[in-house]
Amino acid sequence: MLLPRAFLALVVADLGWEIVKTNAAGQDRSEWPWRFTVLDTSTCAAIVVLLTGIIVTRTQLSLTLQPALSWSASVGGSREVTDSLRTVMLVNAGGGRSVVHRVKYRIRAAPDHAGAADIPSDWMSWHAAISSFMALDLDWDRDIFLLHLGTGAAIPMVSRTREGMELLALGPKAVERLAVLDIRIQVTDVLGDIHQRDLQCIRPAHRP
Repeated sequence: MLLPRAFLALVVADLGWEIVKTNAAGQDRSEWPWRFTVLDTSTCAAIVVLLTGIIVTRTQLSLTLQPALSWSASVGGSREVTDSLRTVMLVNAGGGRSVVHRVKYRIRAAPDHAGAADIPSDWMSWHAAISSFMALDLDWDRDIFLLHLGTGAAIPMVSRTREGMELLALGPKAVERLAVLDIRIQVTDVLGDIHQRDLQCIRPAHRP
């Protein structure tokens, strides 16, 4: 949408210039800068109307088909970790499809375990996240499950989060050893626009 808007701004500027020239009485149109012309007034006006209609229509369509990533967390209900204390479900509750563009993860160990594991401080890939879990001595499918959302994966359109996909499950050991677990999901809609949602799956408990 940046290119059409930029082109519209240029055409509007040119239309304004043509109107100024038309209303400038007593000026020699053969002299600079009055002889400068890109498009005549009628052509500029027609293009402005056309581009405005295209931009407005696309904006309305984008709002109608915009995906809305929604998530919920609950105790139990995991199909992967039997004694899950935190199960995160992900759905697309919007009006259009959402296809995964990129997913990143951010992990912080709990203070009692921070020195025992080498965990990247910035956003990381799924494989780096799994390595971080292993460094915290967390067992796959027993202590933790993290769905691998690869580029091109579709997030289902459902109205209730319980019908969505299981994104994350944490057993007691994982909840004890993790202080922060964020998931950043970027998806594209049918128009190619990118939307982002940050999921704060684990946060340090507030102490009075």
